[in-house]
Amino acid sequence: MDLTISQQVAAIIEDVKKNGDSAVIKYVKKFDGLSFASVKQTLIGKKQTDFAAKNIENNLKKSIQASFKNIQAFHKKEYLNIKKQWFISDKVKTVGQTYNPVESVAIYVPGGKFSYPSSVLMNAIPAKVAGVKRIVMITPPKKMTNEVLYAASLCGINEIYSIGGPVAIAALAYGTKTIKPADMIVGPGNAYVNEAKRLVFGKVGIDSLAGPSEVAIIADSGANIEYIYYDIMAQVEHDSMAKAYLFCASNETAKKVKNMIDKQYLKQIIIKNTDIEEACGLVNKIAPEHLELLVKDAKKIVKYIKNAGAVFVGYKTPTVVGDYWAGPSHVLPTNGAARYSSGLSVMTFLKRTSYIELKDAGKNIISSISAFAGAEGLVNHKKSIEVRYEK
Repeated sequence: MDLTISQQVAAIIEDVKKNGDSAVIKYVKKFDGLSFASVKQTLIGKKQTDFAAKNIENNLKKSIQASFKNIQAFHKKEYLNIKKQWFISDKVKTVGQTYNPVESVAIYVPGGKFSYPSSVLMNAIPAKVAGVKRIVMITPPKKMTNEVLYAASLCGINEIYSIGGPVAIAALAYGTKTIKPADMIVGPGNAYVNEAKRLVFGKVGIDSLAGPSEVAIIADSGANIEYIYYDIMAQVEHDSMAKAYLFCASNETAKKVKNMIDKQYLKQIIIKNTDIEEACGLVNKIAPEHLELLVKDAKKIVKYIKNAGAVFVGYKTPTVVGDYWAGPSHVLPTNGAARYSSGLSVMTFLKRTSYIELKDAGKNIISSISAFAGAEGLVNHKKSIEVRYEK
């Protein structure tokens, strides 16, 4: 992390913690050029969301609706397959687990070059299905587009602030007179937003610290060259930090794809001629956010993949299907984090609580617990079990 960025973000967070609404108003004017008398003026009302719904292009509206339906169906199925509670019981004890949703979640919808209604759907729907009571959305004022607002209304989000950057993260982590704090903040952002999430982690939960978007493609000689080219370009068009890897069994195909790519993008792309088995090994080391299997009998290859955020199976399945339409959330681990973590889902918004009930302890159990506590030198730990069963 750039020290300058870290220092700037830390100063903004401290200012918001100390000065609340006045600091928020100050930074909205500084970074977005908008003057508000109060933070309440940044709150988006029903008139604006209704206007957005009426003024969005009809085909786009239908596309957002289709995505909403698929994403909701997927995560409802996920929720139904989570065992909400379970117990193991015998004469001596009962132990188990229960799950409860996070009570309030803030969703950050990024600004940047584009507008991202997909980020609204992919973050809000799993939270909604999990049972989160309060979902608040924050996004930079200039990206409060009709499509973003329409996606929010489909998800039932009625608390929306036109505030962006670290100040938005700080306000929702620590709260102000106007903005109630959230228990968790999710959603991607630029380096400043990422650093803000890192600094407030612990005060609130976060989903992850998202790195640059990335795709790995395993292709054989049967893969269409144009498919490979556009799937690579779809990834690197995000920004100059995005990465693409092509592991190609055909040296001829690899050369043709490389020749198609403009030189300015080649620094973001790694192309390697290799067989499928070695390619799978390389993918498991990289642990990419997205993995495309553009190979014959792709389903047979999936079992060899251990580390990937999402796998796109077969010649007909580009990453963009998952970005917008398929159903699983497109919020996925980056920078190798797929080695130890998973994409955002209903489980992101559920907290697991252990249940422990001791019904009656015999001498052996008391002795076991007492001996363990004694070995660690914790006298009162030892006494707390013994005192319950002293005659």
